[in-house]
Amino acid sequence: MNKRSFTFIELLLVVAVFSLLSLAVYSTFNSGLGLWHKIQDTDMHQRKTLLRLEKISLDLHQALNFSKIGFTGQKNEVSFPLLSGDKILKISYYYEGNSLYFKGENFSDIIENRKNDIKPKELLSGIEDLTFSFAYQEPDKNEYSWKDNWKKTEGIPLAVKIELKLKNAIFTKTIPIPVS
Repeated sequence: MNKRSFTFIELLLVVAVFSLLSLAVYSTFNSGLGLWHKIQDTDMHQRKTLLRLEKISLDLHQALNFSKIGFTGQKNEVSFPLLSGDKILKISYYYEGNSLYFKGENFSDIIENRKNDIKPKELLSGIEDLTFSFAYQEPDKNEYSWKDNWKKTEGIPLAVKIELKLKNAIFTKTIPIPVS
């Protein structure tokens, strides 16, 4: 009688081939899952960046022409007065150490020289570069020009352009200021 069965060596060969195939499928699935998580994290950071730019945009749209505080700006910073409820605030956004910060000070505290230990709030981290530019109209010209600094004595710019650079994306937003 001739019995048909697997030998121990054939069984070991099948287990080894099955293990290699399982390892290949697992590593492919795992790297795909890692890539998906990386894309989701990047996408979330970009969404958060867009939301922060919208917050700055809304605040700039509400800027006041209030000479006691004034609108000032530099390459990496902008400060302006804002009406919030029944208070006038001095709002500042600035870039420092790869982060975007926000600070709001009450006008009455500024006038009375009260020292408030208002700590700036970090709005966004992981920024490679952030610049503000300010639009103005040159006399006798029908075109707008941009500059990197804005002084309190110049009033309010016509628009503010924000250029924000992340590791793998660049955002540019031009915000017209209605009060100007």
